[in-house]
Amino acid sequence: MVDLASFIFNQPARWNIQALTDCVLYVIETTDYQNIGRIIPHWTELEKLFIAKCFIVLEDRVLQHLSLSAEERYEQLFNFNKELFNQVPLQYLASMLGMTPETFSRIRKKTAAKTS
Repeated sequence: MVDLASFIFNQPARWNIQALTDCVLYVIETTDYQNIGRIIPHWTELEKLFIAKCFIVLEDRVLQHLSLSAEERYEQLFNFNKELFNQVPLQYLASMLGMTPETFSRIRKKTAAKTS
């Protein structure tokens, strides 16, 4: 997890990130990151592929928000990662899906009724 503008351009971070469960956090300093290219062969190619993948994920997320209904976004997330619904407060999932907690709750109730 990184605020890329902060990391690359040495700007104040725009994000606060809080872990919702216990985790292991690895940290790399900017100077150490810049030295990776000297240590790992083909690092620049790997880095370009990683950045391209990040943009694809972002592009997919934007496309989903523009083209899918709230119900479709809910169902897609639920089918992709059901565990999140037991691990993350539902208001965070609602926010991630671009809907109010009330809309999320209504869709959740409607979906549960369909599967019962």
